[in-house]
Amino acid sequence: MGKYIYALDLSQNSSGVCIFTNDGKLIRMFTIDTNGEKETKLKLRMIGDEFVKIMKEYPPEKVIIEQGFTLYNPSTQAIFRVHGLVNYLFSEQEQIYYPASTVKKIIGGKGNMTKEEVHDAILKKYPKLKFKNFDESDACAVGLTYFLKQGIIK
Repeated sequence: MGKYIYALDLSQNSSGVCIFTNDGKLIRMFTIDTNGEKETKLKLRMIGDEFVKIMKEYPPEKVIIEQGFTLYNPSTQAIFRVHGLVNYLFSEQEQIYYPASTVKKIIGGKGNMTKEEVHDAILKKYPKLKFKNFDESDACAVGLTYFLKQGIIK
């Protein structure tokens, strides 16, 4: 059984997840949507349960994560709880963090791109991809950043 590279755009409400093969082929893309839950502990349980389930089907080798940033304290605290959960769940795998500005610069050439511009930059190179939302395109951008920086794809 092969091992996979996970690329994550984490959020307490809607986390984008992309799963790649070691050579950079995207094989699965989805969103963990917890908007229907009101309580943080239930959102965290849903996120954790989804990752535990998917890890059985796609054993992870590495996890590439968009680095969290501080904007507004309550939302920052919420997202770092998700990061802590993910750090725990993937504690046996290498975890690589990239700042959002690095991802944007690698994907589109400038570090201050909007989510729409990142989305469009990916589709320009990979027009067959179908993103349900910006969380999925952001997760894809995180994964592509890893593969581009490693020279695995060009």
